[in-house]
Amino acid sequence: MTSTHTSVPISTRSPNPVWNARLLQQRETWRTRIPADVAHEFNRHIANHSDFCDGSAPTGADLEKLPALGRFGAELRRELVVGDGLAWVGGLDAMKILPGHQRFFYAALGMSMGRAMTEYGYLYAVHDRGVDYKSEAVPVSMTREETGIHTDSSAVHSLPDLVGLLCEEPSRNGGDSLVVNALNVYWRLRVYAPEVLEILEGDFIRAIVTPGTEKNEGALLENSFPIFSCGLRQKGRTFRYMRYWIEKGQAQANRPLSDRQVAALNILDEALVSEQNLVRLCLKRGDMLWINNRTVAHGRESFVDTPGNRRQFQRMWIETSEEPIPFDREVAWAGH
Repeated sequence: MTSTHTSVPISTRSPNPVWNARLLQQRETWRTRIPADVAHEFNRHIANHSDFCDGSAPTGADLEKLPALGRFGAELRRELVVGDGLAWVGGLDAMKILPGHQRFFYAALGMSMGRAMTEYGYLYAVHDRGVDYKSEAVPVSMTREETGIHTDSSAVHSLPDLVGLLCEEPSRNGGDSLVVNALNVYWRLRVYAPEVLEILEGDFIRAIVTPGTEKNEGALLENSFPIFSCGLRQKGRTFRYMRYWIEKGQAQANRPLSDRQVAALNILDEALVSEQNLVRLCLKRGDMLWINNRTVAHGRESFVDTPGNRRQFQRMWIETSEEPIPFDREVAWAGH
């Protein structure tokens, strides 16, 4: 299921946190563009700063001088946390600003939604580095391989609330983004396969790949947490998953997955990639995709770089203090 970009003002959105692919496509409430006042404000800001340095991070003083951008970020954050859980924002390329200014805008928008996490730097370039994640302890994002449906961060004490992606150069050969509503999968499993959900709510060990985390036996055993949880170490319902790092972590700890666990993961994977749940997005240059990393899983198709076309994205991890989706609203929508 593929989407192309249109624009719906944030003020007209009707949040539905437990959507499936059909509902999301029908509503298109999660698509918007940079408002004109935000673009004009930003252009004035960079015009008044001739000393702007490419690669510099926005400061608190910068954000204070960008109140329209701050308001836009606050609206997006609210929609991401208690609304649709994702936002496809277009219009950055239309501003006709330099690549360094685009990154600055993207970073400022992210910082207006919360604290930028820096385990991989405040911005992290997502492109093929020619490495193999199966033979090296590196994230799949450093390769050209498909990522599988997942949430970001396999470290127990490092969990971004929001994940942002800025498309600087799309691939002509694959690389489409994929999104799935984990809340919808949760409620379907709760109704139709509660025995599977019970397994997924148990602890799974993850391999350690996040920079700055200890990589020893004790740390590996501590790096264990459920795939689905509610109020356990995190606020609200949370989905944390990347199958490869679970399989590798359990093996490294000499605790291979049981047949029941493998069967449960197979059922989960089938639900995540089913046509009913999966939405494919073809981001264009200058598009930003923001997702709730607790409730919306994402992925990427494999791609191939060619001369003159090197897929390049910038990623941000954001931690926010925004309250999660009220449980009663989640239950109410689950029946739709």
